[in-house]
Amino acid sequence: MKEKPWLIKHLIPLAVYVLVISTIFIAKFFLPSNYVISIAALLMLFPVLLKADGRFFRSDFRGVLLGLGVSAALLSVYVVVIALYGHYTGKSLVVNALSVSFILTQLLLVALPEEVFFRGYLQQKIGNNIKGVIIVSLLFAVGHFVTLCLGGGHNIAICSQAVLTFFPSLVMGYLYVVTKSLWASIIFHFFANIVHIAIGLS
Repeated sequence: MKEKPWLIKHLIPLAVYVLVISTIFIAKFFLPSNYVISIAALLMLFPVLLKADGRFFRSDFRGVLLGLGVSAALLSVYVVVIALYGHYTGKSLVVNALSVSFILTQLLLVALPEEVFFRGYLQQKIGNNIKGVIIVSLLFAVGHFVTLCLGGGHNIAICSQAVLTFFPSLVMGYLYVVTKSLWASIIFHFFANIVHIAIGLS
């Protein structure tokens, strides 16, 4: 039997993706940011709310360790690169203080729902393999570009950061391929966001 074309085969998850990103984009023009974050989290928890395959939340101590190890290794390199760039441009590395509520928001309303949606739902549907990782990472970057850049933050820094989310998404996607659970990717996503926001130059 002839296999369905890729687009037709994955029409439902792609339609869900467009619906989620469009809703977040529109909400940014009408609601305060706290409400938008809550709506985004609710929409991205879609697979869990519909009782989709929840095996990605299974206990995975190895995944937790892998997430912590990859976070420590890659984010240490990131901090060193930022520090070296600062040294050569005459700027100092600064660590911004983050409130407990902000940190919890990044974990529970950003990293967790985004990983459920992009890895646990989209990557699982499109293909939990290297091809799926690349496609979902493109969708991840486009989603961030639409919601962060086109959704009100039109400056070049925000737009470029939105596009560059493609690269950490590759790491998160690969962690999901390797572990088949979300713990490693949630941990890396959380620490990547925290380090990116906390570390800067002045």
